[in-house]
Amino acid sequence: GSRCNGDLWVEKYKPGSLEELAVHKKKVEQVKQWFEDRINDHVDKSSRNVIILSGQAGVGKSATIYSIANHLGAEVHEWKAPVPTTWHEHLHNSNSGLHYMSKLDQFESFVEEMSKYGLVSSSSATGSQSPVILLIDDLPVVNGKAPYERLLRCFHFLLRSVRFPTAILFTEYGRCESAEEQYCGYWGELQLSLENAGAFKVAFNPVTSANVKRVLTKICKLERIEVSKENINLIADASEGDIRQAITSLQYFSISSSVPKENKNGPASLPFGKDGTLSLFHALGKFLHNKRDTECSVMSDCGGIILKEKFFRHPLKMDSPEWILSQAHGQARVVADFLHENVVDFVSTEAIEDAWIVDAYLSDSDLLLASTSTRHSGFESMAESAAASVAVRGVLFGNSHPASSRWHSIRRPASWQVEQSTWSNK
Repeated sequence: GSRCNGDLWVEKYKPGSLEELAVHKKKVEQVKQWFEDRINDHVDKSSRNVIILSGQAGVGKSATIYSIANHLGAEVHEWKAPVPTTWHEHLHNSNSGLHYMSKLDQFESFVEEMSKYGLVSSSSATGSQSPVILLIDDLPVVNGKAPYERLLRCFHFLLRSVRFPTAILFTEYGRCESAEEQYCGYWGELQLSLENAGAFKVAFNPVTSANVKRVLTKICKLERIEVSKENINLIADASEGDIRQAITSLQYFSISSSVPKENKNGPASLPFGKDGTLSLFHALGKFLHNKRDTECSVMSDCGGIILKEKFFRHPLKMDSPEWILSQAHGQARVVADFLHENVVDFVSTEAIEDAWIVDAYLSDSDLLLASTSTRHSGFESMAESAAASVAVRGVLFGNSHPASSRWHSIRRPASWQVEQSTWSNK
């Protein structure tokens, strides 16, 4: 195997064909059909040539583009962002008469030149003419209204002028937890604006645990290493659908000989994995779905105190809410805002009293958070912890008649849009 020769498995086992992709087949087929229609001129000339692929890191967006290009005999031209300029380099270049160009400047220049001169396939020199696919992955990050509008105009110009299939990849991050982090909202607005202008969008879900395990098991066989099924499962679960993270973790595990051990405070822990044991959205899902052990004959521990029937609850199928919050690194205000925005979807439509109780607890949490801006830091930290606990436990306790179990997407708080607009216009 190559455990000790420095090869990165994430590069070594990069999928080279459609069959090797861990992405859902339906998503692959959607993207492949879109490219086939344009490369084979099966669409009207007025059709747009831009496709958007969105999803978290490591779900196979770029791998899908390269695999489809290989399948269709096309050549991928990927826009490479310039190397960031340090301050010392900027001063040196200024003295040399060279002007600093930001990533956004470079991208605007690239789009303008491409609209005039197009892209030349490397196969042209040999006489053949392979189809060309443009891939834009590393997008310029903008901070502020003016740079965002420049980027938006640039993408709309690209949408109108590009003459060959172009894929724009948007990587979504689960830790956009503040209304002041404008670019978190800008990415969503940018995608929607491009869709409305004619771009085709395919949203990639996290890679399923079964597909991650299948890929890891295959790599173990090819590398001739023995990793137990239990450890394969732990690595797959820790990756949270990020196939690159899972492969990197497997390689690290094979080298380190570290063995995951059971954590008395929670599930088995690994010496690697994604940043944070739980993502914010994973934690929110636990609180909103409110899963309980209904087969258990013992109600929630009451410490011997006799409670009225309306206060009884079955034991939670999760660790303590405070422990989950600590693992998700969720800020109290963010957690409360997300719960307030989404909790009604998880309450039975007939359970009006439940909704009232939950709303009362969320109001109490909001009151605690309002007091933090006028107190010293010690009180602020304690009040925020209490506010998060009240919000979460209020949702868990108040929703005694949850809606029937089904898939729900967790929406971004609508109040953030108002705050963001207010902040942008200051």
